[in-house]
Amino acid sequence: MLRTWLRLGFAAFSIAAFGLPAHLFAQDCAEKGNQHTRSADVELSYAARRDDPQPKEKRYARALEKLEPTLADDDPPARAYLLAAQAYLGLRDYAGADSMLTTLTSVAPACTDLVNEARFNAWVPLYNMGINALRADDQAGALDAFLQANVIYADSRSITNAANIYQRQEENALAMELYEQALAIGGDPEMVRAASINLAELLRIDGRDEEALAIYSDYAAEHPDDVLGLLNYAVALMDAGEEEPAQQLFADLLMRDDLSFRQWSQVGIGLYRAQNFEQAAEAFERAHELNSVNKETMENLANTYYQAKRYADLLPLADVLVDRYPFESINYNLLANAHRELDDPEAALAVLELRDALEFEFLRSQLAATGEGMYSVEGQVMNKSATAGSEITVPIELLDEEGQVVISEDLLLALPAEGEASSFLVEFEIEEAVSGFRYSAGGSTSDS
Repeated sequence: MLRTWLRLGFAAFSIAAFGLPAHLFAQDCAEKGNQHTRSADVELSYAARRDDPQPKEKRYARALEKLEPTLADDDPPARAYLLAAQAYLGLRDYAGADSMLTTLTSVAPACTDLVNEARFNAWVPLYNMGINALRADDQAGALDAFLQANVIYADSRSITNAANIYQRQEENALAMELYEQALAIGGDPEMVRAASINLAELLRIDGRDEEALAIYSDYAAEHPDDVLGLLNYAVALMDAGEEEPAQQLFADLLMRDDLSFRQWSQVGIGLYRAQNFEQAAEAFERAHELNSVNKETMENLANTYYQAKRYADLLPLADVLVDRYPFESINYNLLANAHRELDDPEAALAVLELRDALEFEFLRSQLAATGEGMYSVEGQVMNKSATAGSEITVPIELLDEEGQVVISEDLLLALPAEGEASSFLVEFEIEEAVSGFRYSAGGSTSDS
């Protein structure tokens, strides 16, 4: 089974903000006030002090109470909106702050730049909160933070991150709405890229092929070097029955000599999705040349060889997969199929006997970079016939680009009940670059 993830994710980083202290908030664009604004100023100045015995929230609430009479007038001074916005921000009432800041810019255009700065500085901690929640795998917390950030400041970064979470949750209508907002705002090129590609894919899922193709066409024209954008455009053209322009895009991609390992992998996945197995194999071969120890690339190439009926090429690759990942039935199946299609039924039978002798098997084992110098190997173990609770030890080795071992750890597992699966995770910390992993069957098994 080919891994065909083509939704565009993106790296997200925290942002530092540098703004005016709260008590100096817009002093020069809305100076005139009245007794109510002066009273509110006092409360806000106390709220800014570290030695104030009163809770800050109480000060902000009092400031709003002091401003109520003047805000109810027909023509309040601009400073009233300014101070009310500051109080609402202190109370984390972003809708209230947004309303006050919007009104302030309409009655005092001179405050526009400072209002924008205030919005951005309120947005930054919310955006960072969302990023930190994502890193902690707290999608609900991240979504809440990004949505609050979007209330006070329209920025494609928080909007696209929120859309991406909705997309993962299959809330596609909400995701599309936010991606459209991000594209209307523009800004960060990586966010525009993600919004364009992901929105087009969601439109295709929704049966709106013409709209999706229009987005892809515009994006490809503006970003001719974006491989993923061109690739998804080609797949969309194939799905829409426009085979000739799609094949031209695929051919153009295969002619390039400047693609990275990841980009060749993406081209291979796109061609596989288009059921163009010969060209998909060519792309995966290019990826394999750049990283010969990447497990997913070898699996994708092996599956593509099988679909392309290139059994002579499949045989040695499947043999390598069985050797490096001996607890995964799918590799034995590929190797047995290659032997069978090459008219060697005895060898095929021998491989299947080895597969059936496995008392447990690994499912979806994969290597991931989790941080600077940090890696993990994770997956699931399925108990086929071993005694429940049996303890197994599996040596796992991380490899450099030459296939040399740079570090090894033992995976220690207690097998679940027969027919059930449980997850495993092994973490590594190493300074050397890591390109792949393997494990061996040379560990130990013992009954508990």
